[in-house]
Amino acid sequence: MISRTTQSLLGAVAVLAIAVGVVEAHPPTSQAAVSGTTVRTAVQNTALVCPPPLQGAGSTVYSLAVPGSSSATSTTGSATLTPVTTGGSGKALVQQSTLGGSTTAKAAAGGTAPALSAAAAGAAAPGFSVQQTTSGTDHTLSGTPCTAPGTDFWFAGADSDKGSSDYIELTNTEDTASDADIHIFNTAGEVENAKASNLDIPANGTLSLSLTSLLSPFNTNTSLVVHVVVHTGRIAAALHEQGGNGGDWLPATTPGTTQLIPGLPGDLADATLVVADTGSTDADLDIHLASETGWIVPSGHESIQIKAGTVTSVDLGAITHGEPATLRLTPDSGTGQAAVPVVAGLQVVRGSGSTDTGYLAGVAAPIGQRATVAGNAAGDSTLLLSATGSAATVKISSIGAAGSTPTVQNVSVQAGATVSVTPKAPSGTPSGGTFAVTIEPVSGGPVYGARMISRKSGSSLGFTIQDLTDDHSTVQIPRVVQDGSVVLP
Repeated sequence: MISRTTQSLLGAVAVLAIAVGVVEAHPPTSQAAVSGTTVRTAVQNTALVCPPPLQGAGSTVYSLAVPGSSSATSTTGSATLTPVTTGGSGKALVQQSTLGGSTTAKAAAGGTAPALSAAAAGAAAPGFSVQQTTSGTDHTLSGTPCTAPGTDFWFAGADSDKGSSDYIELTNTEDTASDADIHIFNTAGEVENAKASNLDIPANGTLSLSLTSLLSPFNTNTSLVVHVVVHTGRIAAALHEQGGNGGDWLPATTPGTTQLIPGLPGDLADATLVVADTGSTDADLDIHLASETGWIVPSGHESIQIKAGTVTSVDLGAITHGEPATLRLTPDSGTGQAAVPVVAGLQVVRGSGSTDTGYLAGVAAPIGQRATVAGNAAGDSTLLLSATGSAATVKISSIGAAGSTPTVQNVSVQAGATVSVTPKAPSGTPSGGTFAVTIEPVSGGPVYGARMISRKSGSSLGFTIQDLTDDHSTVQIPRVVQDGSVVLP
């Protein structure tokens, strides 16, 4: 018989695991909770979803990272990528059973390649991450981390104007169908659209939708905000934009009264800020940049105003002036108005022969315990790290195949400043080989950041940028102590 104390503890663990997209985490056995205290434990299962690869010309590669955790109780485990197919039992595309960050696999050829279900168990579960990267024949790069399913997604910076081709991918890896709505906002407010209501996402399947098919010809706009709301089940939502100057996956974001957008590269040539006011009153926001030397107010772009329920965009130009940065939006304290929730995204164009476009988004939280990014190659990855409060020290570790020697760098970030770091490949990494990078704040204030991949072909530069977020290698559960009474009736 299990006591009520143990039942309550296991219930709390289940809720915490679901909250971070992790299937389960196990507390130590034969122990009871101590009121008011918590402890971190390694997750036992992690589930992610990769959207269908881009159709048409190009090559898509998946890169796996299995960094593990020192607090893991299991010594064995495995990670797999499996096609999402009707019936839910496709053959695994690739499997990784050892800790490291070098395993890669190519997407299936043809125009009907499916989404992938990424799963890890045991010692492979903590921090399990997958990067999906597409190299286009036009020398562009599109990249996205595979993400946990959810019920609410915002995308800022979509485009339905002539020459653009935006697609929304809704993937359901569960055994029952899901139902969702898509709300689209432009400069005039929400677009009336019955075509995006009560959408059926089949069990173990993907619904692919062209953004222009959901809008009338009179509702085209270069700065749209898309909101996906799931009514039944959980899905993974992704949005890819392709235009005349390259394209990329738009990172999902969430509403907040303050928005921090990390990852502005130092060679930024132009940036377009897109902000949607999700509240019922107008929003007045101040703009600051965490530059190489600290917080600054960008001249000519000190603030932005957004009407309630609408989208506003502003061309910021080369706002970073050669320095990497994080952009921060905060409520204007001088207006006396209450803070209003907004969502924000940034379209980025780089100089020096770039033929591509990247997208950034406001992040809900700093890196936290640890971030993990897969799919790095020597010389093509850059970390852009910002200490938004007090100064911070960050440990950057590169891990490759089993048998390679990890490299570790300790990086200091000044208060309110941004640094650019090129991670070193692990010793023994073959030329062109991939590796994973973990980023761990070890002291000081909160750290925000992004990872940029850059690849040059002749005079053409392609790039893609992804936010650094906590890799959910651990979850926090009630602290436990040895108590033999839990086995008594």
